[in-house]
Amino acid sequence: MKFHYDVTAAEPIIRDIRVYNVGALTMGTAMCHGAVATAENMGCATVSAPTTSENVIGVLNENLTAAEALSVVASGTDKYGKIVINPLAVWLAEYSMLAADDCVTTTTTPKVLTCGMVVNHHRGWAYVTNVGSTTGGYGNLFQIGAGSTSAATAATAYDDYLTDTEVGDTFIVMPAPYSADVAGGGINLAANSINISGYLEAAVGEGSVMVLENYISSKARPIERLVCAQHSGNNYRAEAPKFFADIMFPEHLLCGGGAITARVIT
Repeated sequence: MKFHYDVTAAEPIIRDIRVYNVGALTMGTAMCHGAVATAENMGCATVSAPTTSENVIGVLNENLTAAEALSVVASGTDKYGKIVINPLAVWLAEYSMLAADDCVTTTTTPKVLTCGMVVNHHRGWAYVTNVGSTTGGYGNLFQIGAGSTSAATAATAYDDYLTDTEVGDTFIVMPAPYSADVAGGGINLAANSINISGYLEAAVGEGSVMVLENYISSKARPIERLVCAQHSGNNYRAEAPKFFADIMFPEHLLCGGGAITARVIT
């Protein structure tokens, strides 16, 4: 993920902060304060748990080797990393389309995609990824006009140009901006992207991440905000687009963050 902007129009605030990790760290990794009961975590930034995103300090702004990340409290060996600590920073994160992060539909109706999911996906988006295959409904994109715990249905005024799906087609769901399905938000992070599987599965979709906006981008178009009247009900297989979101961390330490206790939106 990359710094996109700050809601207060502030420039990135970068600080050298002690880090602790047993392996290499990648630029764009969300960092947090670890459990205080673990000596090595005290006063250090560690990798944020992707399924919670609590106690966030910021996002790493450089790559670090394993040797550059391994602080040792007993010997006083401190390693530092450059971290953007803006508490109101907005980050541009890519939606994962890995097979492990996708849902699998059981219908052949292009306007309805079935999968076990949490509710409140209205005005969110569904995109058929078909990992490993470009047949079926691959490339279908629609805004969700109706949702349930088992299906997402296209907004009926904008669903004209979808291709037929096949049983086994894979898809992702992008939540509507400023919405929350579970405590704190409902998005999990994975490998510097948003883990859609974690979002859809209510049992594990508890990452405290808030989506502010969703985007589409491809070689044929610059990054564009997803708009129902412009993008819904079309097939984009020829473009093979990527999707992004502006996200924030409600449980940032500098905003009084900590354990997730209540939904952001009720």
